[in-house]
Parts: sequence; C-alpha cells; structure tokens
Amino acid sequence: MNHPQIIKEARWALWLTFLYILGWLAAYFLPAQRGLFGFPLWFEAACIFVPVIFILLISIVIKKYFKEIDLEETE
Repeated sequence: MNHPQIIKEARWALWLTFLYILGWLAAYFLPAQRGLFGFPLWFEAACIFVPVIFILLISIVIKKYFKEIDLEETE
C-alpha cells in the first residue's frame, strides 16, 4: 500500500476538520446583528457561509492532493 499518501490524506482531513470547527466556533463571536439574508449573523456564518466555503475548499483539496489508491493491492 501507499502509506505516505494515506498519511498525507489523513493529515489533510484532520486539518480541514479543525479549520471547520474553528470557523464554526468563530461565528459565536460575531456581533449580534442581521446578516445578508435577514438571519442573525452568527447563524448565517455557521450554517450558510462556512459550509459553502468548506465544500469548495474540500473539493479543491481532493482534486489537488488526494490520489486514487487501489485497496485491492496485494503485497
């Protein structure tokens, strides 16, 4: 198996997870005002903007850093 690639992909997944959690928690500290869609700003950040940004970010990371790995490979 290609262990260095597996480790690299796992690290990317962990860093993206931590970054997502930080973005979600940062929404808690936003000012109490209305956002672009009329919802509270914290709600829009945590439930609309951060997920959309991360969908795009994850798709970029998958296309750029992840590789096809044959799981049926025998050694």
